[in-house]
Amino acid sequence: MAETWRVTPRKVAFVKAIDAVGGAFHRAQVFPAIDPEQIRSILVLEPWHIGDVVIATAALRALRSHFPESRITILGNADAEELLRHSRLVDEVIVFDLPWTAKSSKYDPRRYDVDRVHGLISELRRRKFDLTIDARMDLRSNILSILTRAPRRVGFDFGGGSFLLTDAMAADPPRHHRVDDWLSLVLPLAGDTIQRDPASGSDIRFMPFLAVSSDESAWAEEMLRSRGIQPGDTVVAFHGGASDPRRMWPLECYENVAQALVSKRGVKTVFFLEPDAPDRKIPVASAVLRTSLREMMAVLTKCDLLICNDSGPMHIADALGVPVVAVFLTGNPVWHRPYHPGQKVVGRGTGHDFVVAPTEAGILEAANEQLDARRRAL
Repeated sequence: MAETWRVTPRKVAFVKAIDAVGGAFHRAQVFPAIDPEQIRSILVLEPWHIGDVVIATAALRALRSHFPESRITILGNADAEELLRHSRLVDEVIVFDLPWTAKSSKYDPRRYDVDRVHGLISELRRRKFDLTIDARMDLRSNILSILTRAPRRVGFDFGGGSFLLTDAMAADPPRHHRVDDWLSLVLPLAGDTIQRDPASGSDIRFMPFLAVSSDESAWAEEMLRSRGIQPGDTVVAFHGGASDPRRMWPLECYENVAQALVSKRGVKTVFFLEPDAPDRKIPVASAVLRTSLREMMAVLTKCDLLICNDSGPMHIADALGVPVVAVFLTGNPVWHRPYHPGQKVVGRGTGHDFVVAPTEAGILEAANEQLDARRRAL
């Protein structure tokens, strides 16, 4: 089970107290096994950040496979709607920014618009979902699940409020990737289990998945051509951003890696800047881009490799089938690495703390391995 928040003795005690008190007032019920034939409408709760939504796409693929006649809805923020466009993984995205998912000021009372939240709950109830699924391990998610009045509510027996669920799955003590957390909730609903690739440990059937349209692909090709990057060029992309500054490897180090790849392999390089980042001249770059989310996705499909931090773009490239070299500082790759077999990770954290430092030499070696593998596959 991947940690989605730092586990401390105080927090564990708090969670146990909530479940003990809540459970005392909750009448115990025994629910029969979920009958897939009775599940017509499914709500998946993933209102968090870009990488979290991409990770959940593996579970959405499994739901599409095992519940082909069911309507699948995801509750997410505006990024979720953009990410899932053209993927055919969901029938609808309910867009709502839950206040506690904000990157800053999440506990500011002004963020909590009671009328808006009440309106959301009313809308979820109106849709009469048969099943909710949430892998966040969060008391707030469990409260939202029961407020939908869905008759079956699936989540983990961890994080508080498990008495609010009808199907509280035991959290597996070994630490697994977040994709596996999602799949361990979804697959048993249809009597299925994870089928692991012997080398990577990933499920060999249900990988994260995103898609771009033919129009978006054509736009990206033409845009790169306008920057002197032609079809057939070896293109290496770099993204130095992340939602948490602790995950950000210095951009100067990325430039040094890019310079080595240009000198030794003659690659073309694309540097993505965050929307709010200051303008920056990068002499080694063939193109410096500040794009929308969908535009970045389209450009990544034209790249032979992405070198980036543990971040949303890392998961996006992985879901698009683009080779990745992921730089991990505080993040733990056991939980959050790019999931497809063959992806490369340099560096390691605990999830919250720094452990093993990435180096330019290590990243350059991984990049060369990815490019060599790419050349052999073409």
